[in-house]
Amino acid sequence: MALNAKKVPKAGGNGSNFKKQDPVEPGTYPARLVQILDLGVQPQRPYKGTEKPPCQTIQLTWELVDEFMTDEEGNELEDKPRWISETMPFRNLESDLAKSTKRYKALDPKEEFEGDFSQLLGLPANVLLTTYQVKNGPNAGNENNAVDNVTAMRPRDAAKTPELVNEPKIFVLDEPDLEVFLSLPDFLQEKIKANLEYAGSPLQEALEGGSSKPKGKAKKAPEEAPEEPESDEQPDLGDDDDDMPWDD
Repeated sequence: MALNAKKVPKAGGNGSNFKKQDPVEPGTYPARLVQILDLGVQPQRPYKGTEKPPCQTIQLTWELVDEFMTDEEGNELEDKPRWISETMPFRNLESDLAKSTKRYKALDPKEEFEGDFSQLLGLPANVLLTTYQVKNGPNAGNENNAVDNVTAMRPRDAAKTPELVNEPKIFVLDEPDLEVFLSLPDFLQEKIKANLEYAGSPLQEALEGGSSKPKGKAKKAPEEAPEEPESDEQPDLGDDDDDMPWDD
């Protein structure tokens, strides 16, 4: 798969200037794909007590088109739509049961882009959200949203779906865009650097040893909805392990 990262303006990442947002009500929401992150080869959680091998992992982020951040008084901030992210193993498109395949085909059901995820940025879909309660850690007891399913949008509905408010972002480890990388929240930067193929990668070279080594931290303007750090307690909502081999 070829993923060509675009240069985009640096934008908010850690959400430090936003108050804690309540989860949206469970249901189906119109959304557009605003961000694709290549997280590299990551360890996987055991499945039914059986260890799974590490695999390439991606994170997709959806911008809800009619749900927004709220200020301290509860007023909607229409320039700051809500973002919902999900992380999944990145599988071959022929793996029909893989979550990554289901997401791709929800956006490109006719496979016009021949599996190229980079071509999906900005496309609309219907995103089914649920809620779950965090069991452990500093956020224990809090309710968060999770993506349950993503389905294709009817062409007539897609034509009426508002465009993205935020600039779309894509990050690919083989062709790392430092402007995009440094615009990400710290916890995502650390997760990407912790991937099992970071050592000797183009990203490590760019960050630590190359001529494009950054001079310092990029400032993160709070222009977009903050993302919650992922929790190990997030439920497995139909991951791609059901009835499929892991070594596809």
